Amino acid sequence: MIAKRQLEEERQQMENLKISDSSSSTQPEKEQELEHSSAISKVLYTSELLGEDHVGTRAELLEDIKHFLIEQIKESDDENDKIIAAVLMLYSLNKSQTRDTAVETISRYCQNILENPGVEKFVNIRLGNKAYQERIAPAVGAREFLEAIGFTPKTDNGEAYLVFTKSSDAHLVEAIGALREGQSVPIKVARNLEVFRLKPGQQPKAPKLGPEFFNRTTAELKAEQKNREIQVERMLTLRTKEMRQKDEQLANYSYKYTMIRVRLPGNYLIQGVFGCHEPFSAVRLFVSSALSPSLATAEFTLRDAVSQMVEDENLSLAQLSLAPAALLHLILADTNIDEGDVIADEYVERIRELE
Repeated sequence: MIAKRQLEEERQQMENLKISDSSSSTQPEKEQELEHSSAISKVLYTSELLGEDHVGTRAELLEDIKHFLIEQIKESDDENDKIIAAVLMLYSLNKSQTRDTAVETISRYCQNILENPGVEKFVNIRLGNKAYQERIAPAVGAREFLEAIGFTPKTDNGEAYLVFTKSSDAHLVEAIGALREGQSVPIKVARNLEVFRLKPGQQPKAPKLGPEFFNRTTAELKAEQKNREIQVERMLTLRTKEMRQKDEQLANYSYKYTMIRVRLPGNYLIQGVFGCHEPFSAVRLFVSSALSPSLATAEFTLRDAVSQMVEDENLSLAQLSLAPAALLHLILADTNIDEGDVIADEYVERIRELE
């Protein structure tokens, strides 16, 4: 009854805020003011294509990937390298619908050439054509792919064309296969490692997180309200342990990122950002990379505030309820190990006092 009453109060508050689907679709979302301030300025990403040290926001990183692949196409003399770079652009820099439409249309162009050798109308693509403008032009990398497989830009009576000028079309079969089976450039959350020194007796406070961890759209707010109603109904029914665990797991899916802090010997604290669906083993690797060689090779466990440890490190951080933030403690298996220097030399300059 108390829960139902709280739900009714929340529903009234939602109505008072006048949250509506129509307003959210015509006006930009106002960033929510939350009780979390920024412990990190923003969530950053990295990609092996550009190197682990190359980090930026998702938009910045995708723009850098685009420029990198364009340069690869310009500088490479190998036809296959150009095709691969164009495919990576198509799959990495477009929304799925735009990409799929372009892939389907390009495949049809190639198929027409293969099935109708020597027929002029199939080797000419008029750039002003409605089909090209609507299905090919919007896709980043589509023009680059066409040129990589042998289409050359030409102008006839002021009309721009792409003309297939290759003497052989045998390579088109392999090119279509590469196009249809393409994949995007993998990008991942950058750890954004920070190292803190704690004062004697200082207890780390709850991490202060930016809005990217918590921000909710109008639709998400309404979905959350609906979810609360479902939870009240479930409270009134008997549920098995398996059903309750599934509910907890679904609840954690509302977060995309989590910030993990690990307290180390010597009053040090390291901090990193993870995707919620990364395995716990990623945290272990992160911790090892930040430790001095003497500690990194030692056996240690990561435990929570009540000294519980994770039995299965393949479980995701969301499954372990370590989102949107968590504090862990590093416990050395051998207490006789001389801790010495704790932080790896390359990170010593990053050490700062925890506020």
